[in-house]
Amino acid sequence: MTVAARSRPVEYEARNLLSSGGYHAFRFSGSRSPVNLIGLNTEDLLLVQVRRARRPPGSITEVNARFRSDMDSIRKIGGPRFCRKELWLYNLQEGWHYYEVFPGGVMELATP
Repeated sequence: MTVAARSRPVEYEARNLLSSGGYHAFRFSGSRSPVNLIGLNTEDLLLVQVRRARRPPGSITEVNARFRSDMDSIRKIGGPRFCRKELWLYNLQEGWHYYEVFPGGVMELATP
């Protein structure tokens, strides 16, 4: 089974999380895209990169080091002020971890 085939169910689950949170969720397949999901509602535009991690993400410093290239790709997109950018990590042992990506850093979120 390829990495893409293992990651696809996680992307679908993330899309369902967005939908259940009141967003119209759009999924973009392919690892070349800087985001996998776009969530849109009347107040918010959310760009999400979804990753499946083999091991737990660890501290915010570890997340910053391990997923720097993903976050840098998200940062390059730009967008209006109300556009939020997030990295969602899924790990079998711990489930979902959500991070908001800022121009100069990253912050863990309790919920999507």
